[in-house]
Amino acid sequence: MQAKTNDQPAVDASATGETDTIVWRGESYPVPSMRELERWVYDSVCETPEGDRVEPDHPDSWLSILGLI
Repeated sequence: MQAKTNDQPAVDASATGETDTIVWRGESYPVPSMRELERWVYDSVCETPEGDRVEPDHPDSWLSILGLI
C-alpha cells in the first residue's frame, strides 16, 4: 500500500515480509522498528531519516514524519 499527499512522504508497506520503506526528500529509507520509535519517545531525542539527532517534535524527526507526534 502506498500513501502520499503533498504533506506526507510515501510509505511502501509491502505484504512480502520485506522491511517497509519511506520516501523522504527523494530518497528511500527503511522505516524504524517499534523498539527504536519507543526508545526515541523515552529518550526525548529522535533521529531523522538522514541520521541527525533532533527533538521528537522536530518536523524532520521520524516520529513527526510517521505522524506519531
